[in-house]
Amino acid sequence: MRKEFFISTILLLCLTFIWLFLTLIFSKFGLNMSVLIVAVIGGMLFSGLFPNLKTYLAPSLPFATKWMLRGGIVLYGLRLSLSELKNIGFAGFGVALFTVTSIMIFGILFGRVLKLDKKLTILISAGSAICGAAAVLATQSILKTDTDKTIVAVATVVVFGTIGMLLYPLVLSGLEDSFIKGLIVGGTLHEVAHVVGAGAALGEEVAKNAIVVKMIRVMLLVPLLFAFAFNGREGVKNSIPWFALGFIGMICLNSLINVPFKEFWHMSDTFLLATAMSALGIQTEFKNLKKMGLKPFLLALMLMVVLALIGFGIWLIFN
Repeated sequence: MRKEFFISTILLLCLTFIWLFLTLIFSKFGLNMSVLIVAVIGGMLFSGLFPNLKTYLAPSLPFATKWMLRGGIVLYGLRLSLSELKNIGFAGFGVALFTVTSIMIFGILFGRVLKLDKKLTILISAGSAICGAAAVLATQSILKTDTDKTIVAVATVVVFGTIGMLLYPLVLSGLEDSFIKGLIVGGTLHEVAHVVGAGAALGEEVAKNAIVVKMIRVMLLVPLLFAFAFNGREGVKNSIPWFALGFIGMICLNSLINVPFKEFWHMSDTFLLATAMSALGIQTEFKNLKKMGLKPFLLALMLMVVLALIGFGIWLIFN
């Protein structure tokens, strides 16, 4: 069994290197995509083209979707620093908190109206409210949802986050205040990669402010995970998201000292999360995705409208 696990893990890691390489190629042609998105799509395509792949990789898939995922989330905390968050002031904290709270509330309400599966509703809402695919993965780890629901939630982030990334530079180009533009981009776009892409198109100062606001939204993932964990039916000890505490620990560590080899740790968290996404993609059944229909995307569209309205509200308040 150990031999099979070792071989399947090596194969899975090799696939992750392929997704990283493809992401670099895409960026050379001006197509800035998150490697997490490339990994999940690549995993799905590989699984479809090579049906036996899932059998060969079976020993390592549960390990990737649980432990590699949680390890990646913990290391993700090294991207955040409390000192950076001070610079954006109360405005950034207010925008981030309002966005996350509003999207989660509206997401759950809209999900009930659409009669959508509760767990799927939460995954889509978390992805829209916080940090896209990474938030979906972390929330899935707590809710223990089906792989297919996780992939659908990630797909909504890909579609609407990318649309936002392309539209925001056009819509906000006439706005002069870099601070306000940063609040809107960082406060209302889905993925960190989407924020980076749209921010870069609007200027260096906008990108800097947008990323800090986005990082505040990422930090709000922790209390959200605890809320879901303690709302579950399992015992408190079993439901505590210990990896979320590790995430907070990494933020504190990064705030107190200059962590050595920081670029290496950044690459490591990306690699671990990409491997987890690839494993999820490999386990996905296309027929199950088809069964879910268009309602998940309708929910994500409704949430994107709410995000756009929040952005408009930011402009009205701070202009």
